[in-house]
Amino acid sequence: MTEFLILSFLVGAVLGQRFRVLVLLPLTFVMMLAAIPVGWVADVSFLEGLKNLVLAAVALQAGYLFGSAARFGLAARRAARVFARPLKPAR
Repeated sequence: MTEFLILSFLVGAVLGQRFRVLVLLPLTFVMMLAAIPVGWVADVSFLEGLKNLVLAAVALQAGYLFGSAARFGLAARRAARVFARPLKPAR
């Protein structure tokens, strides 16, 4: 389960770099549809599978938030470098 949470976080971080927040809704829905057969194969109870799904969705959203913050942080640093104001020499 830990590996899936890490993967979900990283996928969210990548999506946060390129997409808007609305991409999380269909991705969470697809993850929910994929979790049902995986839960059957792994032979976990319904509540355990539901808990895993909720944790994965939270990790996905946290990764998206991290990726989005990284994108804005990098853009701010780039803008500060590109639009740096030259110092006026003293007369």
